[in-house]
Amino acid sequence: MRLLMTTLIFFAQFASAECFVVGDLKGYSTRAHEGYEISPDGISSGKFILELNGKSSSITPSDMKCDQVGSATLLCQDVRYEGETTIETWAVYPGPGKVLYTKSITGYGAFNGGNLFVGDIKGTCD
Repeated sequence: MRLLMTTLIFFAQFASAECFVVGDLKGYSTRAHEGYEISPDGISSGKFILELNGKSSSITPSDMKCDQVGSATLLCQDVRYEGETTIETWAVYPGPGKVLYTKSITGYGAFNGGNLFVGDIKGTCD
C-alpha cells in the first residue's frame, strides 16, 4: 500500500506539469541609482516560457533555480557567494489570460531594486 501511494504521488507530479508562453510585461520598477523612485517599465520585446513542474520547474530564458510553490506559481532564485541575490515570482492566471511577475535584487549596489509587471499569456507549450 505504501509503495502504491508513493508511486501515485511520484506520477501525479508529472501529470500536473503545465507550460505557458508569456509576454508583453508592463508595470513598474525601482532601482537604487534612481533613488528608489518608482517608474513605469516593461519588457515588451521578449517572450518567456514558464514550465510549472514541481521542483523541475523552469523559466526560459533564465539560469535561475525555480520551484513550483502553488498550483500556478513559481519562485525562482539566484543567490551568489558574495551575497548578490535575485528573487523572482511568476503567478499564472489562465482564466483571464494574465501573468504576474515580481523581482527583487539585492547586493548589486546601484542596481538594487525591484519590479512588478503584469503580462499576457500568449499560449501553451504544445
